[in-house]
Amino acid sequence: MHTLQIVIFTLILFTSNSALQAASYHTFADTQGREMEAKITRVSGDDVYIERRDGLSTKVKRSIFSKKDQSYIEEWAKNALLESGILEVRFTEKTDKHKASSGGIESETYKSNNAIVINNTAYTDLSDLTIEYLILKFEDAVAAQKRSEGEIKRLKSKTTLQHLPKRSEVSVDTKPIPMMETALESGYYFANGGKKTSKDEIRGIWVKIYVDDKLVHEISKPENMMRKEAW
Repeated sequence: MHTLQIVIFTLILFTSNSALQAASYHTFADTQGREMEAKITRVSGDDVYIERRDGLSTKVKRSIFSKKDQSYIEEWAKNALLESGILEVRFTEKTDKHKASSGGIESETYKSNNAIVINNTAYTDLSDLTIEYLILKFEDAVAAQKRSEGEIKRLKSKTTLQHLPKRSEVSVDTKPIPMMETALESGYYFANGGKKTSKDEIRGIWVKIYVDDKLVHEISKPENMMRKEAW
């Protein structure tokens, strides 16, 4: 079996001194120091599928390569996995409301935060995840004559996840955001003719997930937030 692997390796062997070297090609060396220039097209277990410059494709065992190139193959396989859409993300909003009344104004204050549920669909554990998020909060102005007088606030933060097991999901919470709703009590009005109610709103959330500083997933709600807003 090893003899067949060496023969295959020898057939696709050639020098790495080519002046035309594309970024996707790599100069590999086997355990005896012989070199060839090829690119990886797929990795499955110990099988490495490669294609050399003249278009010849073949399958070889990872073990025939040098330790350095075995590390390169492992890193290539990891990046290919991360780029294959293995993560699924959804949001769940959570609130805790408290009512009060003062000076003819009923108010309801609460904190709102999102649970970011991350599902790892791969058969491989992931580690060292960073979750960055941007939340748009509309802060309504009390006694404003128009709702447009309110203010959009951009709230950006991040959290980390040390470990995400294979075929499982984990939930991480965003920081709580103070919210308020108000309404005039019966018989009261604002001297400036302002509207009787105000209501803060969460207008959107945008999440970026990194593994080892590599962006592997990006999602927003609503979907067009990523197109309309700057990060």
